[in-house]
Parts: sequence; C-alpha cells; structure tokens
Amino acid sequence: MPEDKLQEILRVVNEARKQGLDEYQMDAWRVLRIRGGMNNALYRVEAGNLAYACKLCVSDERRRVEREFAALELFQQRGIDIAPKPVGIDRSGSSVIYPAVVYEWCEGSPMNPERNSSQLQFLLNSVQSMHACRPEREDRRRLSNPVQKAWFHWFERAPYISELNDFMKKYAPWLRRISNEGQALSKRLERLVGAGSERLTNMPVVLDCEALPLCFCHVDPNSNNAILGADGQVRWVDWEYSGWGDPALDLAEYRWHIAYEGLSAEQHAWFRETYQIPAGDASFKQRLGFWDSLLAVRWPLLLLRWLWSREHGPDRMRLSTVEAEKTDLWGRLLRLIERAEMFYSEARRG
Repeated sequence: MPEDKLQEILRVVNEARKQGLDEYQMDAWRVLRIRGGMNNALYRVEAGNLAYACKLCVSDERRRVEREFAALELFQQRGIDIAPKPVGIDRSGSSVIYPAVVYEWCEGSPMNPERNSSQLQFLLNSVQSMHACRPEREDRRRLSNPVQKAWFHWFERAPYISELNDFMKKYAPWLRRISNEGQALSKRLERLVGAGSERLTNMPVVLDCEALPLCFCHVDPNSNNAILGADGQVRWVDWEYSGWGDPALDLAEYRWHIAYEGLSAEQHAWFRETYQIPAGDASFKQRLGFWDSLLAVRWPLLLLRWLWSREHGPDRMRLSTVEAEKTDLWGRLLRLIERAEMFYSEARRG
C-alpha cells in the first residue's frame, strides 16, 4: 500500500480514537472499534468493498508492532496461509500517537472448539502449519534481535521461576486482605508456587536455544485469535508476542490457556496425541512436561492479576479495559487452582 494511503487510514483511526467513538465516518472511510483484549486497540477500517484491520499497540520492550508485522511478512514470503496479509507498519507517531500495524481484515468467525469438537482438527492443522515453519540459517543468526525470539520463550529456567514469585509478591497480599476465602486461595497459590519452583529447578531438561529445533510460535493461542474462514482455513491474528521459539511450550499452552478450559480431558488428550512432533526433536516430550509444570501454576497467577486489575485498574499501560465480570473471574481462578493442584497431585503419584 502506498505510504500516503496508509497514513490516511491512520489519521481516520486516530480521529475516532481521540473522540472515543466506536463508530466513525470520515469521507469514504468508515471506522469501527472492535472491543476485546486488554493491551491494544483494534479498529476495522472500511472503504467500499475493502476492509483493513488497524491495531494500535502500547509501546514497550516487547516491540509489539514489529513482532506482528514481521510474522505477517514471514508467512506471506513463505506462502503459508495462516495469517492475514500485511499492509503497513508505522512507528513515526505522525498520524497516530501509538505504534500501529495495518493488515487486511481477516474474514470469518473466532474458533469455538468447546462447542464444536470438529473445529479442533482445523485448529490442530493450523498449529502444525505454524510449527512446520522453521528458521533458516540467517534467522538463527539474528536470534540476538529480540523481535526474532518469541516473547516468553526464554531459554533458561530462572526467569520463569522469578516471574511466578513476582506475581505472588505483587498480587497475593491484596488477595489475603480481601476475605477469608482470599486468604485460603493465597495459601493454596503459595503451595503451588513452591512446588512449581522446586520442580522447575530440578527437572533435567535442556532449554538452550542452540540445542532446540526451533519453530515459529504464536505464543497467545486464545481461540478468539484463531479465525475460521468460509473456506475452512484457520488464520491467526494478534502475532505481537510471536517469533522463533520452542514448539513444546507453544503446544503446552493449548492445555492450560483459559480459553480451552471448556475442553474435556479426552479432547485435550486427542489434541496432544494427534499433534505431530517436529522432526529431529528428541527431547520434545521431556520439555512438554517441563512446560506443563510451569503453566499449571502460571495460569492461576495470570487470573489473579486479571482479578486485581478488575478492582484497581490496569497494572501497566493498556489501551483497553478489563470487561469480565468479577464473579466470573473468581470462578475461573478457583477452577484453575484446582486444575493445577490435580496436576501436581498426579505428578507426585507418578
């Protein structure tokens, strides 16, 4: 897209943002604010029969727009049809104050595998296509560039353990203060973090990126990010955490991500058993057990942070607000704690 047309899209989106409007018309452009998510602001921009997504991102160390645009370009260059086509990226701040990425609107509906188990096959097919995308020699040489590495796919165990303890330090004191139930939940979380930290420290697993057959990872497998088109193809959006990473960690998220808590144990088992491990990855199952041990504990803590933000406002710079109901978040927190406790109980027996 020509630069002047890209800036025109950004200016009309910026005007809608400044006026706080969910629907806005300027000349031939129609802008719709798409609600959902917590970090960024997404707009659908229409002109005639053309439709684009314009995503405004917070500016932080994750370099979100760079990651997202790099992923979309990579798939376009390699001819892998699992993402929308990129249009442009802007970090100048001349037309809109936030970094922005624009891509063709991804037509279709978000996946809902909980109600339609046949969608699990579509979902798995897209994950296999994504993980079949392996770094070439030049990509591996650029892994020192933070945009090249998937966010949260750290290749050492200490940062993961530190993050668990940081979550407890930041949010558990509030949980203990609010009620007797909060005190009880805090104690259960403390036990989980203790067990998780010990297990992660002692598990004999190699995480060095030089020793792993890396693949391209999405990192945020929320089913709302997987759009099922009328052609039966799943195309993913929200690539802002993506990059070269560990496929075992990416796969583990489908078991523990809250978006998939409605899946049955049989469906979770089918997804894992049917997944084809990347060629040459001899330690995949060993690492998968390591990531299970981490994510079982991490997800209740993510829910605790979400609940805290529901009461206090965003814990960091965000362009959207928490819209979930408090009672729903409490119920989810309890269920995730129970899932983690069951996992660790079975691990001890095993």
